[in-house]
Amino acid sequence: MKKISICIPVLNEEENIVSTYEKILEIFQNFLINYDYEIIFTDNNSYDKTESIILKLCKNDLKVKYIRFKTNLEYDKSILEGYKNSSGDAAIVIDCDLQDPPEVFVEFIKKWEKGHDLVYGEVLTRKEGPIENSFRKFFYLIMKHNTDIAYPLNAHDFRLVDRKIINQFKSEANLFPYVRGLTFSLASNPSNVKYNRLPRKKGKSKLGIYNSFNYALNAFLEETFLFSKIFRRVTLILVCLISIFTIINVSKLFSIISIKDNIYLLLLIFICSFLSIICEYVNRIYFQIKKTERIIYEKKINFE
Repeated sequence: MKKISICIPVLNEEENIVSTYEKILEIFQNFLINYDYEIIFTDNNSYDKTESIILKLCKNDLKVKYIRFKTNLEYDKSILEGYKNSSGDAAIVIDCDLQDPPEVFVEFIKKWEKGHDLVYGEVLTRKEGPIENSFRKFFYLIMKHNTDIAYPLNAHDFRLVDRKIINQFKSEANLFPYVRGLTFSLASNPSNVKYNRLPRKKGKSKLGIYNSFNYALNAFLEETFLFSKIFRRVTLILVCLISIFTIINVSKLFSIISIKDNIYLLLLIFICSFLSIICEYVNRIYFQIKKTERIIYEKKINFE
């Protein structure tokens, strides 16, 4: 019997945990009876009753597993750790607010059984303002044209990922991952399932404008340094402009430098080129250090 891991990132979702758990049980008991399952809650250090509610579920149902982080590692890191700690043949990520209907699991699994290693939900309609919707589409449009990966314009983390992809996450220690990008970059045969996103019924969204901006910025930086078409071109242009600007202004400042003083001009060009190389080197060191693993778990329940 194949096993499906349901990964649920949570932060202060005390009002939604039980209803989400019961809804997932209903789906497996009525529509996915030929599949085993596990439910993994990854908790970004909630300070409401989220922890105590999940611990009760873990006590009563060994298929429910719980990871609590020492601090809030943000949404994407929480998702990544859910994948890494899953044991299923495939894993599905769903938010705890049930805006993404669990009934779509059935369609995900049908396409997965046909050989698709990534099946993502593509939103047809959603209950949000036109400004927010426009910014969302603009963000994905930029991401799509900045990389070689064909990102759909209305897909987020509600998706099924095959074990072959999940196994490649095991060595991923990035503290600021962009998981949507990772899954697309590792998928060999992706497909989509279209659905209508529902409004949140209980609790408040943890995203908001500020967190949405942070998410978009991190996604752009991660994809830029991994798959950029734009970054190196922009960097080259900036280095050239800075070099020219520096040469002109230093020449004006020090009258001793003239066009005939080629040695000074060559020296300035060398310094600017050297500094650009240093910046690139420091950037590479930073991203390498950022991928160094650290102890992030406060507790793990019902894991072998």
